[in-house]
Amino acid sequence: QLDSNMGALLSKDVKSEVTALESKATILTADKPGDMAGKEGKHVPKVELRQSVAKVTVPHGMAADHWIQYIWLKDQAGTIVGAAKLAHTDQPTLSVTLPSGTTSITAFESCNLHGVWASASIKAD
Repeated sequence: QLDSNMGALLSKDVKSEVTALESKATILTADKPGDMAGKEGKHVPKVELRQSVAKVTVPHGMAADHWIQYIWLKDQAGTIVGAAKLAHTDQPTLSVTLPSGTTSITAFESCNLHGVWASASIKAD
């Protein structure tokens, strides 16, 4: 599967890395920002759906000492349907063509300083 924004192959390694990150992290959200209250605006992933394509953006700056490391998207079953590992020189976006049968999606991102954040679940139909 190809990420059209970066031209990078979405590998099993990236999916394994985000699965490991997610399993160790407290998932922060707009409603439950935990100790990171006040950081929601720049960390909660935004999802735009156009037909079967989901575009995830994170309104966060990218610098060598503070960046979005990963963005990933999961379907209603918790299956990762797209993932990207980012460098501080990349734009914090991910575009994914959703597999048929996808009924809802949730976007996630990992900031190197402020943890793992998730969007609300979005209906995909």
